[in-house]
Amino acid sequence: MARVLIGTIALEMNRWSNRVPSYKVSDWLSRFNNDGFDGMELWENHVIHEVSEGEAAKIKDLGFPVSVYNTYALFGEDDAEKRKNAAKMIEYFNVDAVKFNVGDDLTQIDVYKSNLLEFADTIPSKCRLLCECHGGTILDDNKIAKDFFTDLPEGKFGIIIHPFDSVASLQEKFDMFGSRITHVHSQLQRIENEKTLRLRLDEWPEHVSACFDVFRKYNFCGSFTIEFTGGTASVGENIDTLYENALADMAFIRKNLL
Repeated sequence: MARVLIGTIALEMNRWSNRVPSYKVSDWLSRFNNDGFDGMELWENHVIHEVSEGEAAKIKDLGFPVSVYNTYALFGEDDAEKRKNAAKMIEYFNVDAVKFNVGDDLTQIDVYKSNLLEFADTIPSKCRLLCECHGGTILDDNKIAKDFFTDLPEGKFGIIIHPFDSVASLQEKFDMFGSRITHVHSQLQRIENEKTLRLRLDEWPEHVSACFDVFRKYNFCGSFTIEFTGGTASVGENIDTLYENALADMAFIRKNLL
């Protein structure tokens, strides 16, 4: 059965605006646990922002696992302090993995790599570094990313994918990175009437199932984070609906990706 995490950003309505948390993760942990999530991917702003004073201790005390720490610290020279703070949180929560991205300046690629390796030495040895390779960063380019990771140990440095963009792009990711792909950010979107709609997985099952066929072809046995779901950034968005849709996505993954 697929291991599925709830991304705390999935319920966060300020995810793309001021990034000031609109809810406290600690208030939701009993629901996350009772409803069957295997852990969470913790959005960094939910514990480092000033409005969340004491929140990190509450989350730790309640014991629901922080499986992935989602940091926004980049790897240029200007982000050293952010990386230092991220390393403290990674150790504090004893996480299994950290999501990261590098910057957008190709001329700085050697700097990014050097700082990434330095950062890796400051976090617990069990913690894997998972690159989201996000759009707008240099590692969004598969060929650049392939070269970047060639000499980095696969057991320490993995890759996160967004699998539902297209079957062809998913196939290309697996062809290039294979078993280095260990984690999925689940979000499904479709353009309708020139607008981007975010959907539950069961609202476009034929497309998601075709992507799952690629997972099976490559014997993928990694984990998922419900990153975004139906209703994200829609008119009338509310946290309760987002959570119900996240639960539906978890159920769909577990039922259909065997």
